Amino acid sequence: MSSETTHAKDSCPHCGKSVGLSFWDLLPSRENNRVLVCKACGGHYDLSNNCRMTSIVGGMVGMALGMAFPFQWIVRAGHASKGSIVLGIAAAALLIGLASTTAARLTLALEAKR
Repeated sequence: MSSETTHAKDSCPHCGKSVGLSFWDLLPSRENNRVLVCKACGGHYDLSNNCRMTSIVGGMVGMALGMAFPFQWIVRAGHASKGSIVLGIAAAALLIGLASTTAARLTLALEAKR
């Protein structure tokens, strides 16, 4: 038998405890040198490149679905009034964020940073 221990996907690459990821940490970031800090040990980490790319693709799929369905439905129901357009954009934005963070959570992997 192997003596390897399995860690949770959100465990710190330094100490192995949960890092306390927030919703905002899972959203795509344009910052290449982003460094997040573990709440347990203070070690530096970031999402793996695979996780970042999956989050971006998830956001793009969410955008396509958000603009094709809830946005269109809300705007049609509101007869293209300003309020219905704002509400449609808000619904689409929520769907984009949900799709992006769900995709990131499914492929979550953390990398140690210096």
